[in-house]
Amino acid sequence: STQAINKYVDSVVSMVWDCNKYIDMTAPWALKKTDPERMATVLYVLMEALRHVAIVYQPLIPASANKILDMLTVPEDERTFDHLETSPIKFGTPVSKPKVVFPRIEIPVTEEEAVPAK
Repeated sequence: STQAINKYVDSVVSMVWDCNKYIDMTAPWALKKTDPERMATVLYVLMEALRHVAIVYQPLIPASANKILDMLTVPEDERTFDHLETSPIKFGTPVSKPKVVFPRIEIPVTEEEAVPAK
């Protein structure tokens, strides 16, 4: 059988993009003042989605995936594929202080790129 790691990665990246769209659509920061109950639900949905993403990313980037699972306070014995559907985060579970998992990469701009063409 052939392996299609690129397809696996594409599907997980798609999940992350879906989370970004959900954040943009629901604007939880705006709900804080207008509908805190809805905000809590939105944040819970995001936590659960990130739990799934981190679990399925473990074979590819185990250290980073485990940092995310640590922040979500997912017990170490509930981080396998078997737990995707059977061990959701309990609503209201506090998360640990966020830490950078993927540092921003700054790409230096050359002078030619910085100056607009005339």
